[in-house]
Amino acid sequence: MKNKTEYFAGANTKNGYVSCFNEIIDDKYKKVYILKGSAGSGKSTFMKRVGERALREGKSVEYIRCSADTTSFDGILIPESSLAIVDGTAPHLMDVKYPSVRESIINLGAFWDDEKLKERRRELMSLIDRKKERYDQAFRILSAAGSIRELRSSLISGVTLDEKMKSFAERMCKKLLKSSGGSESIRIQTAFNGNGLDSLPTFSDAGSVYLIRDKFDIAHKFLKLIKRYAEKVDAQRIISYDPIDLSRPEAIYFPQEDLLFVSEHNYVRLENSACVNKPINMSRFIDKEGFKTIRQKARASYKLYDLLLETASQYFKEARRIHENIERIYIRSMDFARLTDYTNKFLQEIFG
Repeated sequence: MKNKTEYFAGANTKNGYVSCFNEIIDDKYKKVYILKGSAGSGKSTFMKRVGERALREGKSVEYIRCSADTTSFDGILIPESSLAIVDGTAPHLMDVKYPSVRESIINLGAFWDDEKLKERRRELMSLIDRKKERYDQAFRILSAAGSIRELRSSLISGVTLDEKMKSFAERMCKKLLKSSGGSESIRIQTAFNGNGLDSLPTFSDAGSVYLIRDKFDIAHKFLKLIKRYAEKVDAQRIISYDPIDLSRPEAIYFPQEDLLFVSEHNYVRLENSACVNKPINMSRFIDKEGFKTIRQKARASYKLYDLLLETASQYFKEARRIHENIERIYIRSMDFARLTDYTNKFLQEIFG
């Protein structure tokens, strides 16, 4: 993969916010720094500076973007240094398993002017409560959307040619995949937020790409067959999941083969990419005559699903605007000169 990789480690799903931080970091990193501090306390800037220094040192960096705001960071990983820095504030809480021995807390709240914040105590509390309320409303709507999607899935399942799909997937896997004694890891390429679906170029440098064209929402079934075969032969694989429903894979990348299977509508391809794209149309696995009998119900359910997603996105957008107001208050209360001094010392300690 490329020297700089971007992905998400959490998702706003039909079941609320789900974090994959522990699965991604696991026991692979010998040193984990957990940042504490509110919006506007400089967490993203701190991580950005560490990442930039690592890149200058010739190291690979994995940037974990914030699923609510892709301009911010939830973490950075430097695999060659076995170093991870993650945002440990809600909702993406990170477990402290081995205090000081492995995990260390960095409290950026130490650079606040508490007296300034106390002056705006009531305003801050009101904003924080309003932000939580917007998130709660958004997740209730996402839950309803998930139920509608399951309804449509049950309709489509009745006209899906499962055996045909299974045979096709197995033939393709036998031809393309080989055992590599590899493991499975997670990199989520798409988030759902105030912009709707936000996708990152997580797998944009894959050499060979199978783009799954899917208007029936059955690509996850095909990808699960690919995943099952990969597990059977121990092929190294990196999986991205549907941001609304993390039980549904939306992309699988095989590093050894430099091969990607991905749902077309969420794939971000860079302009200078030289990859070979090959389409796989899911309509080949649908009983066309059977679909005619459920078309009206299927279309109606997905119109409702899209409407619910649009409404949930509006609530996330409102939450983001409130978050920005909170951020501005904390920024005015930060001593960034002291934070810069601390960051410089941290960089010296890590990189020399």
